Amino acid sequence: MDQQSIDAVIRERRTVKVLADESLPMDPGVESQLEELLETAGWAPFHRACDPVHREGRADGLDGIEPWRFYVLPGESCRKLVCHVESLPEAGKIPSMLRAASGLVLATWLPNPPAGDLPAGSLFQPTLANMEHLAAASAAVQNLLLAATSRGIPNYWSSGGVLRQPEQLERLGIPGQELLLGAIFLFPRRTAGGEVVGSKLRAHRTPPAHWSRFIELV
Repeated sequence: MDQQSIDAVIRERRTVKVLADESLPMDPGVESQLEELLETAGWAPFHRACDPVHREGRADGLDGIEPWRFYVLPGESCRKLVCHVESLPEAGKIPSMLRAASGLVLATWLPNPPAGDLPAGSLFQPTLANMEHLAAASAAVQNLLLAATSRGIPNYWSSGGVLRQPEQLERLGIPGQELLLGAIFLFPRRTAGGEVVGSKLRAHRTPPAHWSRFIELV
């Protein structure tokens, strides 16, 4: 294992949003590696199996014990999804990214069913088990981003925006008891014809001394 290469990929990973008014040519190299990206993402650590409610009786066969699910749209499906969201007032930049993407992965995490009624405005019960499920799913997303970066595939972890709407989740076959953690856009390696936008915060990162400390017990 090459430590320097791993560290370099982690540092190289960055937010890359590609926006396009017209559909960009799709990168077949991205689509051909989608299964490899998923396999790598699946090596994220998880401490608990997801609740059986997320595994039993699924017509789509997604009955794994992992506390996450990934729903994958190749480039052509991204283009078709545009027509369902571009006219919505809250669509934002999602249609522009769908026109540019050669792949999209919608990552959900699987909260445990609540023991009782949830407080108003809550999406899930704030338990230790749910915190661990969410952390595990986030690790799987990070694995996906790093795997894409190591292959030279520009990528962006979006919160999902308009794709979080129940209507869109139903259209994509995503069960209502799953919570969308992010929409990971995978863009073509050649982005000519699109506008490339980076992260607003990358240049403002602080060194470890600002967010970590060593503890010496006596």
